[in-house]
Amino acid sequence: MALKERLSSIRKGKGLSVLDLARAAGVSPAYLWQIESGAKRNPSGEVIKRLAAALGTTVADLMETSLAVPGHSLQEVPPSLRSLISKKARQLDIRQEDVEMLKQIQFRGRRPAKEEDYELIFLFLKRILG
Repeated sequence: MALKERLSSIRKGKGLSVLDLARAAGVSPAYLWQIESGAKRNPSGEVIKRLAAALGTTVADLMETSLAVPGHSLQEVPPSLRSLISKKARQLDIRQEDVEMLKQIQFRGRRPAKEEDYELIFLFLKRILG
């Protein structure tokens, strides 16, 4: 998905109008409309950062770049957690520090066995502490 679609989708998902987001990000509504319509294809990094902050998301998510979890750090991750990361990291906004925390989780000497178990734990913690 291109920036214009991603930006529009996140904005609408948050129930924000173009005017609301423009004000929150400190850009003109016309400029934001140009980005969402595709007339302005390469906004500055500063504008992207402000839009992401105003939307409560990350620049990586807004730009749909790959997750900031280096491949070499996934070698030490349990297979079921690695599977969750490869399938849903961007969707769930799983970050490097989240992976480090999740790979340490044990209960009564056992680690979660399934990808779904890690997802539930992550979502629970994100809901309670996030």
